[in-house]
Amino acid sequence: MHPLKMIGKREFIQHTSKYLKYVEDEGKELIITHHNKPDLVLTKIKVMTFKQMRAFADVKIHGDINEPVLPGYDEW
Repeated sequence: MHPLKMIGKREFIQHTSKYLKYVEDEGKELIITHHNKPDLVLTKIKVMTFKQMRAFADVKIHGDINEPVLPGYDEW
């Protein structure tokens, strides 16, 4: 496995098109650093089936959704 490619933010800003093409064509992640520390990850989104997307966005609701979130909100 190849090591992840890391570049500084300034380099990324100056050559954005080049790095977007790299991630798009190679399908590899690009780590963008700030002051030599990893800060952002640029990655290509993988195509998902509808079933996978539903599982990814599965939301569980606990309690009464009609209750005010902030105390005293309903006393205005």
